[in-house]
Amino acid sequence: MDEYRFGYPKECDWCAPLRGGKLELKVRPYFKERDEPRLMLIGQDPTIADKPERVRYVLMLDQPNGSLSRWLREEVFREDMFNSCILYATNLIKCGFRELPSRLGGLEFLRPYFENCKRHLVEEISRFRPTLVVTLGESAHKLFITVLDNRNDFHEDMKNAFTGEFAEAKFRGIQFDYSPCLHIKTFRVAETYGDRLKRFETGLADYFKES
Repeated sequence: MDEYRFGYPKECDWCAPLRGGKLELKVRPYFKERDEPRLMLIGQDPTIADKPERVRYVLMLDQPNGSLSRWLREEVFREDMFNSCILYATNLIKCGFRELPSRLGGLEFLRPYFENCKRHLVEEISRFRPTLVVTLGESAHKLFITVLDNRNDFHEDMKNAFTGEFAEAKFRGIQFDYSPCLHIKTFRVAETYGDRLKRFETGLADYFKES
């Protein structure tokens, strides 16, 4: 299976003025084909603080025992969900950074990179045609909704955007259900979100059951 079939680039020069030349991308998208639904997971970027060379695939989903992969498989989704769906995982920004974006200015640092990189995301959505999209973290949500035709239907800040329910998103003639998801650290201490987190988990389980 060719995980690049949906438009994730192997190299890119759109950010050459920002990065100082064409960049060979070291992290690959993750694709696994089973049955419906068509789930698209979207992370922010592939940068991690410790041993960045460990990141070979988006969200490190090729490493089932890794903390991020295990969190997604066990706490956000159940293993049977991962085993049943057509899963495609990508990042909004394909290249990694020497430091965590949060230390470099966070969302405002990321914006110019995403303005260049979103043409790849547009291609990926158009080719993959997801039925369900989940973004991970507030910055990923804020950047992602800017490509939607009905972006004004969604709150930007996570406090209001994460309702626990899935809403219809519209993108260039493609419609899919969408919800942001809390970041791994926020997800595990999400008492302030109360019933919204429970609704999200229940709604996700029901979605896969119906599919």
